[in-house]
Amino acid sequence: MEFKYKLKRFFRNIAIDNLMTYIAASMAIIFIGDLFSDGMLSQFLSFNKAAILEGQVWRLITFLMLPQESSPIWIVFSIYFYYFIGKETENEWGSHNLTMYFLLGAALLIISGFITGYTNASFLYFSLFLVYAHLNPHHQFMMFMIIPIEARWMALIDVVYILSSFVKAFWLYPLFPMLALAIQLSVAAAFLTYGIFFGKDHFGGLVNKFKHRDFYREMRRNKIKMSRNERDDNEK
Repeated sequence: MEFKYKLKRFFRNIAIDNLMTYIAASMAIIFIGDLFSDGMLSQFLSFNKAAILEGQVWRLITFLMLPQESSPIWIVFSIYFYYFIGKETENEWGSHNLTMYFLLGAALLIISGFITGYTNASFLYFSLFLVYAHLNPHHQFMMFMIIPIEARWMALIDVVYILSSFVKAFWLYPLFPMLALAIQLSVAAAFLTYGIFFGKDHFGGLVNKFKHRDFYREMRRNKIKMSRNERDDNEK
């Protein structure tokens, strides 16, 4: 049995309805709190290995709720985007699946946090958009409010950004090796979480594509002609 099915079976009764609604609301509250505390609230809630080992165990959960933007303008779009993506994904995929995805990603981030000393959930949220795009590849968004772009192409931009963050982290190693490693482990955790749930879908489609290509090459090599209808039937 695949790991994701074992995971879902073991935690089959765990489902947090409106999970991303709660997280988006928490981000808004913490952002407002930061405005009045000069960012002290986020520091009190962020992942900190030393503080956690001293007993501040709430940080294992609250670091997932920190706002991902510092600009008062962009935070509005950010929070709404996470709410929208989370709500739509939950409606289509189910609250249990979304909860399992989020908890697995959080667990991997916590492990990486204990290795490096700190972590954050930004790349986990980026990977959540990949889930949405996988389920709704042709949904259109308005980039910069004027350019229509499908979710699958936005997901590609998302992947490029995540990978670029992984590469740029190498520049930090001379001065901040643990921070660089923390960034790269966070990226790895995001991709691993997505891969566990959807890797087979992508890999299986790629394998089928190569099989069809090899089949047609073999047909041409043997000079076997196929009607258009037969070809369409094979592709199905």
